[in-house]
Amino acid sequence: MERRRKRRIIIGSIIVVIAVFVGIVTFNSSFFTSQVKELKGELIGNEYVIDYYDNFGNNILTVTGEKIGMNANYTRQKIINSDGTEAYAYDESSVVSITIDGHNMGQTGNTVIFAEKGLDKLEDFEMPTELNGNGGGTINSIDRKLNHFKNLMGKEQIVVVCSQLGTPIAVYGGDKVYEEVCEDLPKTTLFNIDGKMLYIHRANMIFFDGELMEYSEN
Repeated sequence: MERRRKRRIIIGSIIVVIAVFVGIVTFNSSFFTSQVKELKGELIGNEYVIDYYDNFGNNILTVTGEKIGMNANYTRQKIINSDGTEAYAYDESSVVSITIDGHNMGQTGNTVIFAEKGLDKLEDFEMPTELNGNGGGTINSIDRKLNHFKNLMGKEQIVVVCSQLGTPIAVYGGDKVYEEVCEDLPKTTLFNIDGKMLYIHRANMIFFDGELMEYSEN
């Protein structure tokens, strides 16, 4: 009897501990999701040079760091359903938090370029006013698939970055360039240029195959 009583006490204690743990987790999760949701991403690479530009293309700030993270904040908004009932949705905040070597910086609206150290701009590049495709290619649907695979492998490309008002800011290029839109970083596009990372946040961009330049010069 004594052994059974001790066993019931032990089992009861375990159940209480589990219930308390579940309650704490549920409370924390509910509190977190009811206040703000964050989309977090870490920038891959070594040391970065981070340039901030205003809408007119002026370089207003340069920061360097080794461990870079970016958070998109989401605020809780009340909405009314079609049946008149209330619900809640999450809208992306205009404020983005950037973590630089453990220090926080907030930013909104500016164009930000994160260039891995060693990735240089093409200083003497002249943007052409006209590009010529030279009548090449096959069928568009096939060409799209071919270009997709070429992108995965890396291909010669030119990347022209402009401010949100269209002022040219910087030009990058390389023999093996891979491009993708970051799912875990807000309003950010990643370019891997000859093994160096380039992240571009909130910018107008034009990027095209280097062969288009060669055809246009002929």
